[in-house]
Amino acid sequence: MLTTLLMMIVGAGAGAATPAVAARFGVAARARPWISVGTAAGAVLGWALAPGDLWVWAVTLAVGVPLAAIDLGAHRLPDALVLPAVAAAVVVALVGGEPAAVAGGALSVTACALLAVLPRSGLGFGDVKLAGLLGTALGLLGWAALAWGAALAFVSGGVVAAVLMATGRARRDTPLPFGPHMLAGALVVAVLSGEGVEQAVDVGGVVVEVWRRA
Repeated sequence: MLTTLLMMIVGAGAGAATPAVAARFGVAARARPWISVGTAAGAVLGWALAPGDLWVWAVTLAVGVPLAAIDLGAHRLPDALVLPAVAAAVVVALVGGEPAAVAGGALSVTACALLAVLPRSGLGFGDVKLAGLLGTALGLLGWAALAWGAALAFVSGGVVAAVLMATGRARRDTPLPFGPHMLAGALVVAVLSGEGVEQAVDVGGVVVEVWRRA
């Protein structure tokens, strides 16, 4: 309960700071919706994840909320936000004895960099750097989480792009922000991979078994 509350505070703080941070990069953002997004993300992460994993995810949440706003508004993921967050996540993971998380970040950066140099990939090098942060965070949860996070990001981005093109709001060559899809995919995978879901499933199984025997 305490960890959930702390993560909600981190998320709310990130949302409250988003207008000021985004303004530095020429993006106008209102605080209220981003406070709601940050608080909700913090709540589900705090509920789902093990306490030891939350340090890296707190860094990810704190920078992820303003990054989403900036990418939506300006189609960029500033190094001034991403690189310090990557460094902090790597340090926290190493101090916590999680070298696999750092390996996950390195693998994510490598894979995204290879994709970014392909013609019409749609990936920018801001996305590549963000992959380092999200890969480190998802690496705490295992290699499957890393793969699912990437898959969900591309599925989400593809669906949104298809809808925008179908409605005439975008063309094949229209640049679209991909960072929010990466962040959303990582969030979904983190929540579904966490201890909270496992505990809920266990409790649900007990309830069903009791009901069957009644």
